[in-house]
Amino acid sequence: MENLKESPKIYAFLNRIRLEWPEVVERFEFKTASVIYIHLKEGISSIDFQINLSQKIDSLVDFTAPIILYHIESDRLNLRSHPINWYSEINKNAPESVSSY
Repeated sequence: MENLKESPKIYAFLNRIRLEWPEVVERFEFKTASVIYIHLKEGISSIDFQINLSQKIDSLVDFTAPIILYHIESDRLNLRSHPINWYSEINKNAPESVSSY
């Protein structure tokens, strides 16, 4: 349900990715509400793209719903997963106090 409320923010996030790296991103494909494939243009390395995106991810994400981006190279042989906001979901469900030893 949270993903539905945050869908406009997720679409805006994807648009910011497309604007930031127009020479890299071919298209986006939603597999589910929380799984998104980013198809990369020919000759673009999924590992290089993930490194570049990771360096700017904090300035691009303005939603709390957990999603997984899969960066897919044009030959479809290399695929990298990139979870976003999964820790926010864990923190939301964590107990209020944690005892330590």
